[in-house]
Amino acid sequence: MTMLAFNYDMYINRSLIRDHKFEIERTQALKLVRKFIDTPKGVKLIPQSIVYVLISIIEQVDDKLRPLCMETLNELAIRNVKLVASCGGIKIIFSAMVEGPLYLTEMNILTVIYLLDTEKTRNYIKPEVDLEILISAFIDVYSKANYSEEQLQSCSKAILSLFKSWTGMTYLCFQNKRAVKIIVETLRISRSEARKTLLQLIFDLFQIKVPKWFNELLKSKKKTIDINTLITKKKKESINEEKKLCFIDHYHSILLLVFKESGLFEALLEVSKDEQQAVSYKALILIDELLMLCNKLLPSRYILQVCSLQTLFKDATDFSDEVSRHTATNTLSYFNNIKTNKAKSITAQQMDEIEKKDKIILYKINENKERSQRQIENAKIIMGYNIDDIQFKNLINDTQVLIDKDFTKWNWNIIQDLIKGPLMNHKRLEETLKTTKFVNCILSFYRPLSHQFSDILKKKNVKNYVEIGCELITNLVAINEGVRFLSENKFLQQISDCLLQLDPFSGITDQNQQIFSKERMEMTLTSEYFTFIGILSKTIDGIKLLEKFKIFHALYCITELRNGREDLIRTIVTSLDYNINSHSRIILSKIMTSTYKHTRLFATDYLQYLFRSGVNDFWDWGIRYLSIQLYDPAIEVSKKAVLILDEACNNPKNLESLVKLRPNLEHLGENANILLFRFLSSTLGFQYLSDFDFVEREMDDWFEIKNENYVMKIELILERAFSTFTSKNRAPDVNDVMEEESLSSEILPHFYGELTKTPQGCSLLERKGHFKYFVDYIKTYNNKTIISINKILKLKAVLWAVGHIGSTKNGISFLIEDDIINTIVKLAENSTILSIKGTCFFVLGLIAKTSKGCLILKDYGWETPFLPYNKVVNYCVPYDTTKFLKIPRWEFFGSIINNEFLYDINIQKKLYDDTEIKILNNIGNLSNHILSN
Repeated sequence: MTMLAFNYDMYINRSLIRDHKFEIERTQALKLVRKFIDTPKGVKLIPQSIVYVLISIIEQVDDKLRPLCMETLNELAIRNVKLVASCGGIKIIFSAMVEGPLYLTEMNILTVIYLLDTEKTRNYIKPEVDLEILISAFIDVYSKANYSEEQLQSCSKAILSLFKSWTGMTYLCFQNKRAVKIIVETLRISRSEARKTLLQLIFDLFQIKVPKWFNELLKSKKKTIDINTLITKKKKESINEEKKLCFIDHYHSILLLVFKESGLFEALLEVSKDEQQAVSYKALILIDELLMLCNKLLPSRYILQVCSLQTLFKDATDFSDEVSRHTATNTLSYFNNIKTNKAKSITAQQMDEIEKKDKIILYKINENKERSQRQIENAKIIMGYNIDDIQFKNLINDTQVLIDKDFTKWNWNIIQDLIKGPLMNHKRLEETLKTTKFVNCILSFYRPLSHQFSDILKKKNVKNYVEIGCELITNLVAINEGVRFLSENKFLQQISDCLLQLDPFSGITDQNQQIFSKERMEMTLTSEYFTFIGILSKTIDGIKLLEKFKIFHALYCITELRNGREDLIRTIVTSLDYNINSHSRIILSKIMTSTYKHTRLFATDYLQYLFRSGVNDFWDWGIRYLSIQLYDPAIEVSKKAVLILDEACNNPKNLESLVKLRPNLEHLGENANILLFRFLSSTLGFQYLSDFDFVEREMDDWFEIKNENYVMKIELILERAFSTFTSKNRAPDVNDVMEEESLSSEILPHFYGELTKTPQGCSLLERKGHFKYFVDYIKTYNNKTIISINKILKLKAVLWAVGHIGSTKNGISFLIEDDIINTIVKLAENSTILSIKGTCFFVLGLIAKTSKGCLILKDYGWETPFLPYNKVVNYCVPYDTTKFLKIPRWEFFGSIINNEFLYDINIQKKLYDDTEIKILNNIGNLSNHILSN
């Protein structure tokens, strides 16, 4: 107060407006202002004059203090929005969002989202004017001859960031989706360059990646769209099927509705006629991806509207415009072919699995061929069974195997046809082994020490060598004569000898002499010998052969190497088959307890692949191996094991197996809650946790504080999942890794949701009276009740708890009995706090997880996507999006002409008496003597 009496703001302002020669003084003055902000109630002591100076500095683009002043203005807006609004600072924040630079845009967007959320702060944002600032660049595209491409991109980034928050998305739907319709209309009528920016905005908004083959397609420089080329490229591209957080899909469903109702699909069809291929191809790809999203996320009535493509059919049947008709026909052909020829080759998940196998991919690719190619191969097999002995002998002679020792002169296509045809007949294969040296010659080619197959460099055209080897071994171990042949052949003995060369006591120290040296593993087909071992490990007879030739013994020795051959360890893990209880599982367990952390982490991660691929008896040995990893000294390994067990425990058999092991989880701290909550969802687990009083103690903790903690955690995860900006300067820590992993889970587990999955849990919930409290808290809310952040957080916590209770078959009965679903629907539609609307939206999605919940929501105007076999999903959408996304018009309180707002009315009276105020007014009138005097 002493500083105020001496008008300190005059001195601060004088320092701030000095030129760049006095940069240190200016910085210190700004630090003093920021000290006021950090001091409790200090922000109320900052006068308008300082805010005006901050704004003037921000308007100088080349001022070095501009970023700091912008940050200070944002903090002031959050702590005292009335002060900033009275100086016109809100407009500056909106303008900076559009004008950039990007490092300031993120900060401004967070401030705007905060101000928009509640009616108390939203009153200082002009209802129409400030929204116009955001979409000004889009309007300029077709209202000005020369528009700024850079400003359009900045505006696009700002709009994207707002769309990726619930509050921002609702604000952009203000005035009957005016901002969204302007964006769509700009896409329809703007130039090609502007269209590129807008198309990328939509790609990013729905988290759709532009295919890798897109740039290759553009290099073809064709003047028309080659439909077959597009389809072929799309088949080769691995469709991105990353498992997303279900809340993201739910959010995308409402976004799809908003853009559909704003005419996006019609606009994209118009863009597909663009003369620039980069634009037209992107539009086609986007339509295709959005149609798939619609089929997945929207109710059937919307799918029929979207997929009808009325405009496209109309153009295709319009013979008056030949060019337009041709383009529309090609586009329809593209969509039809995409629908009937969806990629049946390798999915993204399979590609990830293949990449983990360290380039041992050739045989696996053969297992995923398209149906048409498989039909051809099946026809060849049938023909091979039916050929006579003369034809068979002629084919063997045509291979040149028995004539020439040079494998490069052999006809490998005929060899492959023989092995995948006639030699699949057990009787013919047995006769061939007894009467000819055909198989022996081929197997000699595969012997490591022959330096034929083992010396072939890894190239695209060597796939057949690996496929033939795998098919031949498969055929041989299928019959007794073939097993006897392998046991007498040098093939397996040489593999064993070469593996034992890796033993430090073998006497071979020169790595160049080792068949399985690191360089040869990377450059040649030597690595594929592990693929052959994996084929043998699939059958009992194959395992006996591996035992006989001590190949398993050699693998055990490799797992104990201390020379850093991680490439061999990874190859062994990914090559062996684990469906049979044999040495393969023991080797994996040894690798999982290796002295090297990265090796243990890789092996633990591979268990997740085995679980997902449906390996035999995973509930028995896989769960046991993972439970051991919970005690791993490396926190990354133990956390990975927790996440895999969490996923595996979706299967009740796996969960029961884990509970029977009764693992000690105390050392895992908070991370153990994921598994403990899983235990709650089974009767056996509930009893186990009740034995040491975990359930009631944890229930009380959640009721008191952990419900609110859950809100903060789930909102942080959602914010990270949607976030456009990522920090490149901060190294990720273990918690970040845990957060990222949680994005791939279905739903972040909630105590009350897991509790109500068992009858015992429901009885405890009823006895404690927590649900009754939640219901009463929600029903007593109205728009005038909640004004503080803490109360908003409390309401969100209660809503999430009720939503998770309603997501279970047992818990939905609680919601029906108290008729709370209707209250939540009304809250979602009428709440003036936008983040509360968003919370209700996600909570209704949880309720839609049960069939009863879906039926009740339908009665209240919310519907879920149709899925076959009566499956339910975790999301629903309103019949009327306008009613749901409405924001009541608010009165603007932040007028810049509010001269009465200085420090505070009481402070103002202490600073100036009547005489001083009269003198100041007269001085001010001197510059306006004509009107004032």
